[in-house]
Amino acid sequence: MVMRHVRDGAAILARQTVLIKRLAALRLPTRDAEDLLVLLERVQSAHILHLQRLGRAVMGTHSKGRAMCNDYRLMVGVASVVADFADLKIKIRFSEGAPNLQARQDIKITDIGAIVRTFDGTHDEAELVQRRWSWPGPNKRPVYNFRSEGREFTSNRCLIVADGFYEFTDPKDPQKKRKDKWLFTKKNEPIFCIAGIWREMPEVGQAFTMLTMEPGPDIAPYHDRQIVILERSSWADWLDPRVSAKSLIRPLPTGTLLVEQVG
Repeated sequence: MVMRHVRDGAAILARQTVLIKRLAALRLPTRDAEDLLVLLERVQSAHILHLQRLGRAVMGTHSKGRAMCNDYRLMVGVASVVADFADLKIKIRFSEGAPNLQARQDIKITDIGAIVRTFDGTHDEAELVQRRWSWPGPNKRPVYNFRSEGREFTSNRCLIVADGFYEFTDPKDPQKKRKDKWLFTKKNEPIFCIAGIWREMPEVGQAFTMLTMEPGPDIAPYHDRQIVILERSSWADWLDPRVSAKSLIRPLPTGTLLVEQVG
């Protein structure tokens, strides 16, 4: 019964998101329109909190600010990645040679991961390289997630290639010592891309981090934040710094992400 309410609530949240976007796109100058937009956004925020409470009833509690997406997956090889980008008219180059992408169930912080980024400033080509996930922050802790709110990221954008990512919640079984582990995949797509940025750091060389945002309806029951998963049609735009990042960072529609418990 609770899980059904979670699914119904997620569908309502998705409709609210569409309504907010449509109202904002109208750019009505009246004070009434502005007040209505603010009201809808407040209702949506309250609805996300309600979804999270329902989710805790099913999956167990998660604390605000708990570490998120510190583990992801990539099980496909280079040929599959190249083919997916070719479908979007993006030719993948190997400036450092074709990497050996071994199938990995768990790619964790400080591991090497595959990223795609611009190649010689062209818009129909990109390079696939492997870089370290996270760079050391001012406190020496790894910066593996980076908030996207209020930022445009006009340089050093990259696409982090994955076919799944994990989130963790407190265990439903009180006897269980480890947290419950949930695998998220994208429906009907063999791979997806996470919006990221990369930096050159004296301590570790070039490294990347994942951008984060407010949770969409599929993730709200599990966490109060989420990584930015881009629509396939936005991959090329993300690699083009002329395209506003704010126009590309948005929650996916309800049911886009599939979830299963794997631990």
